Amino acid sequence: MAKRFQFRLEQVLNLRKQVEEIKIRELAVAKNHLFEIERALNKQIEKQEEFLEAYGELEKNGMFTAEQVMTYCEYKESLSKEEKEFRKRQDDWMIEVERRRRETVKVSRERQLLDNLKEKKLREHNQEVQSEEQKFLDEVSSIAFVRRERAKRSVSIS
Repeated sequence: MAKRFQFRLEQVLNLRKQVEEIKIRELAVAKNHLFEIERALNKQIEKQEEFLEAYGELEKNGMFTAEQVMTYCEYKESLSKEEKEFRKRQDDWMIEVERRRRETVKVSRERQLLDNLKEKKLREHNQEVQSEEQKFLDEVSSIAFVRRERAKRSVSIS
């Protein structure tokens, strides 16, 4: 009976699969953070556009005091500052997503390398088993041939 296939690096392969899954989850979390920041940034931009429209209407009517102008300017500055903070956070998370993507690709390649090695070893094992089976069948055929020849000789001698 042929021996069972056993890949000596199976534990290493399983570990690499686990590491790859962890890296994929970390990448997904980073992408989710980036998505949330982009959504908040878009809301911030909408808020700023709405404010500028309202401010523009007040300017057209010309009905506001110096105190209101100061308040509007401070609010506009505050909105701009928030937008800059969101854009910085967005840039930081874009860098983080790219870093995690590279890590994921790296561990995926390492896992794939072992998967390919395992497949190669399995093919070699299957060829070896097939070769052993063929040798066994050849031997059985040879023995059967020799028995038939002996039987023919013994019948012809008698």
